Amino acid sequence: MKLLAWNCYGLGSARAVRALLEVRRHLNPDVWFLSETHLDNAKAENIRRWAGFNHLLVHESDDQSGGLVLMWRDDISIQVQGITKNYIDVIIDNGVSWRFIGVYGDPEWNQKHVTWEALRSIKGDLNTPWLLMGDFNEILYNMEKKDGRPRPQRQMQAFHDVLSECNLNDMGFLGDHFT
Repeated sequence: MKLLAWNCYGLGSARAVRALLEVRRHLNPDVWFLSETHLDNAKAENIRRWAGFNHLLVHESDDQSGGLVLMWRDDISIQVQGITKNYIDVIIDNGVSWRFIGVYGDPEWNQKHVTWEALRSIKGDLNTPWLLMGDFNEILYNMEKKDGRPRPQRQMQAFHDVLSECNLNDMGFLGDHFT
């Protein structure tokens, strides 16, 4: 099974949709989590059809930012556990039952704790393996930051703490740096 998570920074333009369909053609995921879509339900449904997926979960954008979409094929069995502005939480059964959480961490420092507490809560309820993918809107080390002022240590420490408490490991990324 191939899963893909992509922060698309909005799918309101034809150019962005073409880029999404090109990624779909090259990588052909079975399950695709999109964050920061800036889409409502109707537009997300169009994207689902154009991308050739059978199923869709959406947390609509507030018209300014955000928006989450999870799309998958017919041969994947998914049970919804929860949907918020920061994550889509599902159980995937492909012969083995496991939890998938597509994450879009709050970009505002004073709201990051909401995402971290949600992850702690989900971990407390788990009795199956889990995988989290997405854009946490946080870094573990300042060397991961491209420009601007260094991130405060206490902010990165909060991210370190939640990863440690939830027994999560950063699996890194594949592709160009900072993509």
